[in-house]
Amino acid sequence: MKNIIYILSILFIASCASSTQECETKANGFIDGVDGQVTMGEQSSVEIFNQIDKAWAELDYETLKTFVAEGAEMRFADGRVGVGPDEFIEIIKAWVSEVENEDGNEYTWNTDYAFSLAVTSIDGDWVNAQFTSTHTNPDSELEAEVFYEFYHIVDGKIQEWSQFKRDVLRQ
Repeated sequence: MKNIIYILSILFIASCASSTQECETKANGFIDGVDGQVTMGEQSSVEIFNQIDKAWAELDYETLKTFVAEGAEMRFADGRVGVGPDEFIEIIKAWVSEVENEDGNEYTWNTDYAFSLAVTSIDGDWVNAQFTSTHTNPDSELEAEVFYEFYHIVDGKIQEWSQFKRDVLRQ
């Protein structure tokens, strides 16, 4: 009897360990005109985003360039578009000058959140992030600017990036 229980226990454990049951992909959204499901992305894409955010905050342009694919389209909230790492960096340099020299503000921000989504029919992940840039010029009519950015990251590089902005008026 003891041997039968022992054998049944081993069979039970082995059947659980060798399960090839497929898990259902849990979808949490849709994209009109795109086949595939929207799911949560990978934390590794958020970690890449964190490296991008750090390099950008430090104005480490050479490191920032390494994260941008050659043909990547980079769309800024003001309508400017750069293609590839060099054009992207040139627009950032101009933007820093505008913020600091023309507007009299510090070029800084707080990263409010970042999360990653994936589409089952498209390579890579989409990291969605929000930033708040508080205006430091007391004469500014704005209290802050809130930026929403979408990074399409494939194999550690941005393939496409879009930025949108909401102004927060001083009270």
